[in-house]
This record gives sequence, structure tokens and C-alpha cells, in this order.
Amino acid sequence: MNFTAENIFTMNEGIVFRTNKDGTVVVMKMNDDEVFYKIDGVAAEMFQKISTNEMTLGKIVEDLANEYSVPTSKIMEDAQPFLSRATSLELVSVR
Repeated sequence: MNFTAENIFTMNEGIVFRTNKDGTVVVMKMNDDEVFYKIDGVAAEMFQKISTNEMTLGKIVEDLANEYSVPTSKIMEDAQPFLSRATSLELVSVR
């Protein structure tokens, strides 16, 4: 799926996570406590933004582009694989 700036992302219910000191995020589904997911780098920051509020991809990309002085087009392109994987694993929802 190709996500657009208008897509709205939310963290799914039953997802718990912890942010380590190094910024890495460890995620677990409450209904599957044997599997953990490790998210790092900009993807971890993206996940944290989604976890705190329902956000459009455009807002997430804009925030990260400003923070890292990177073109929004580059962040949008780089976000696609992470968001595809996060939605397929049912960590986040998109509408």
C-alpha cells in the first residue's frame, strides 16, 4: 500500500511498548506475549508520534523533516516500508 499525507495513523489497542535509553522502541502485543518487535532510528520516532496521538502521515513527515532538515519527500519515501510492516503486523491502523 502506498500511504499519502492524508492517511491518519493510530496505535492499535493491546499494544504496549517501552522506549530504551538509546531511543530504540520495544513493542509487544498483549495477546501474543512471546513476540517482541524492535524499532529503531527514525522509525522509532515515527512510532512514538503515532502512539501519543492520532496523526496524519503529513504531520509526522513534516515534524521529522523539520527536526532533521531533510526534504519531506525523502521522509515520505523512507516511511513507506516501515508503515507497511507496522500495519501488516497490526501494530498501527491507518485510515
